[in-house]
Amino acid sequence: MGKINVMKHAFVPEHRLVSKEEEEEVLKDLKVPKDKLPKILRSDPVLQQLEGVHGKIEEGRIIKVVRKSSTAGEAYAYRLVVER
Repeated sequence: MGKINVMKHAFVPEHRLVSKEEEEEVLKDLKVPKDKLPKILRSDPVLQQLEGVHGKIEEGRIIKVVRKSSTAGEAYAYRLVVER
């Protein structure tokens, strides 16, 4: 049996790797230092799927989570990649 792509599951919101160029703008808009963002572990199955597309995602990178919202259309959240 092959690997399951968790990102195709209906309850898993879209996850995107924020480019290094965009990171500064995101942090400025959020008015928060990078280390205060909620965390996502490198061992998270979604991160493993993203690494299949982008290659190794290092600790300290930012992931954008896009959730569908009936009132806002889309709602965004950001996560900081950490080892543990």
